[in-house]
Amino acid sequence: MRILLIEDDPILALLAEIALEEDGHEIIGPAYDVAGALLLAQTHGIDIAFVDINLDGHDEGVGLAQTLYEQFNIHSLFVSGQIDVAKANSGYALGLLSKPYSPNDLSRSAHIVHALVQGELPLNRPLPVPLKLFTESRGLYGKKHE
Repeated sequence: MRILLIEDDPILALLAEIALEEDGHEIIGPAYDVAGALLLAQTHGIDIAFVDINLDGHDEGVGLAQTLYEQFNIHSLFVSGQIDVAKANSGYALGLLSKPYSPNDLSRSAHIVHALVQGELPLNRPLPVPLKLFTESRGLYGKKHE
């Protein structure tokens, strides 16, 4: 799976990139800001985006997830410690992988959200503890965030 990784902390980005590549995924990026993420989305075929909500000290990841879906039909998973912000903007992402998380949680979450995008409901798989799926995500459940 081709994953666009958006994380403004270079060390967290590197750790996520290593874990996902070891699991067989192709990482596009990482992008450290909105502009970089949009450039990568325009120039690469992306299956899913892992989006940190807090980019450069602001909650720019929410708008980025919305733009990725509306302009490029790329679904996002929020990867953030901003739990309340993620829940308040749940219509823009498939779910939230809360920080801190383990490399195994990250890899398992990648497989689960990929299954969702493919139209499969991975209900027979236990979710990693830090993963919360949003049932109101646009595009998958037919309910748009207004």
